[in-house]
Amino acid sequence: MKRALPQFPLRLARDDRGVTALLFGLLLVPLLLAVGVGVDYARATQMRTMLQSTVDGAAISGAAAYISPAAATTAQSLAQAYVTKGTGALPSSVTVTSTTITPGSSGSGNSTAYTMYVSVTISVPTTLMYPLKPALTVTASATAKNPVVSGTFNTGGFSSNACDNNKIYWYVVPADGSVPAASAMNLLWDNNNPNPPSNVSFNVAASAKIGFALSNATAMGPGCNYGGWNYGNNAYGAHPGDTQWFYSHLQPPSLQFNTAPGGASTGSHGNYPSNEDCSLVVEKGTYSNGKWTYPSAPQGSCYTASGSGETYNTYDGQGNMNGTTCCHTTSGQTMPTMMTNAAPTCAQLNGISYQYDWNDMGWSFDSINYGNDMQYSFTCSGGSGSGNGTTTSGVILTN
Repeated sequence: MKRALPQFPLRLARDDRGVTALLFGLLLVPLLLAVGVGVDYARATQMRTMLQSTVDGAAISGAAAYISPAAATTAQSLAQAYVTKGTGALPSSVTVTSTTITPGSSGSGNSTAYTMYVSVTISVPTTLMYPLKPALTVTASATAKNPVVSGTFNTGGFSSNACDNNKIYWYVVPADGSVPAASAMNLLWDNNNPNPPSNVSFNVAASAKIGFALSNATAMGPGCNYGGWNYGNNAYGAHPGDTQWFYSHLQPPSLQFNTAPGGASTGSHGNYPSNEDCSLVVEKGTYSNGKWTYPSAPQGSCYTASGSGETYNTYDGQGNMNGTTCCHTTSGQTMPTMMTNAAPTCAQLNGISYQYDWNDMGWSFDSINYGNDMQYSFTCSGGSGSGNGTTTSGVILTN
């Protein structure tokens, strides 16, 4: 009789129930490590997205403020402030390890552009993969450029024999909206010049806000033989020889009439309105058959912020203007509407020409005759990086 072999050793040999647990234990470490790597890299990617948004904004804001070589330091500080604010919104555990902000320029002539390069590197601490790599390094960079474009002032043959001396200047509007410095003023036209230029072009950054100023010297123009004859005080009380300044970036332009560029008082005896525009209307041009045309300049009314309560001309029984009175009781065109693009950037104009119709606010009564005292068009072109064209572009993020 055969004896049965012991069953326990056989059962033990066939029992694989512990293998799964053993294998799971062996795989658990790399599995957790893989999950940790995924979580940590996903977090680093999120931080990079936030960081890229910050450096993009910093480059754009810095380039927008970089309107001339003299503005490089200010533009760089603005970009740095943007970076500081943006990185301040990152988790407190994230550390900024380096920041580079470099203003510069590229190209030459009509293809010149002011550039702002921003690069920021951060250290993002890890979690599950900490034993192998305590932190991940993340870098984001961006470059923005502010093209230099061509602005063209064109009087279209306008001439003036006015009794007042009128001059037109262009300037870059100060960042705080104040009266520009005397050194910022660029003379374009003077009616005391018997042959003033009809066309003037100048280079300017696409993001620079361009203002125009009308300087008005009472009874000092060619129509009065340069002060040899005068018509007495004008409708606003200005005496012969008084100078008034009207700035297109102000609403109304007469708001600081007694302040010359740089802030000095002109000592004018005039009393010009501070609540309504009686001096400037801006009209959008239409391009057809190779030329620009503009609407007829409006006549006979000032413009307030609300479009009501506006000073307007009065007429005698024969239809002749004989004075001014206040006020229109019904709403009309508003001051902001009539002064749209009175102090634009070339990027805002986008290649469209606008006509500027000035009234010097003089004579024995103010005829509010926009365009009779000074009329010109202004157009910008270029900005494509390949020379002048028909359109302009503003600040561009290049990478």
